[in-house]
Amino acid sequence: MSKGKNTAEPTSLDNFLERLEKRMTDYTEHPEDAEGLRESRGGNPITLGPRVVSPTDWAEDQVKAAKDKATKWLERSRKPKKVPSIAALEAKAKYRNRLEEALAGGHWEAAMGRVDEDLRLRIIEAVGSSGFSQGVERHKEKVTAKVKLLHPLVAALAVELDGMPVATDSDREARMLAARRGMIAIGKKMKGL
Repeated sequence: MSKGKNTAEPTSLDNFLERLEKRMTDYTEHPEDAEGLRESRGGNPITLGPRVVSPTDWAEDQVKAAKDKATKWLERSRKPKKVPSIAALEAKAKYRNRLEEALAGGHWEAAMGRVDEDLRLRIIEAVGSSGFSQGVERHKEKVTAKVKLLHPLVAALAVELDGMPVATDSDREARMLAARRGMIAIGKKMKGL
């Protein structure tokens, strides 16, 4: 790993991304040598702390800050600066481009490879069944509204399937395929396609 300060001009963007990529790789592979992570750095006249705080302190600070702003989050959620659904629609091209870049560049697969299943399970255990059921209960109105839209579509499919013959294996296979195709059609209709 190359130690020491960056030799490029501080304001220069020449080869910046290449330098950054190398430094990120070095720091990831050799965190003990990363100057920005050292517990203490020389200073004059005092000893300086690390350039970047420890992951533990960083995470604790973020969690505390989020908890401290819970009331403000609620107030701002009630009075957003933009209508969220309209803002999402306006950002459609950006969303599509970013998703296509992630898929084409293998970034999505790489991110899925970094998923920590043990951490996921610890979070699930921390939330517990009561946290899950409370979340479901909080979304009951949304679920009810969605089911009201879905209900006549499923009824239409059921009537269509009931009208199909079931006497032979071929009949039953055709009915199963029709059920699958019907559910796909319902999904598209629910999505407005």
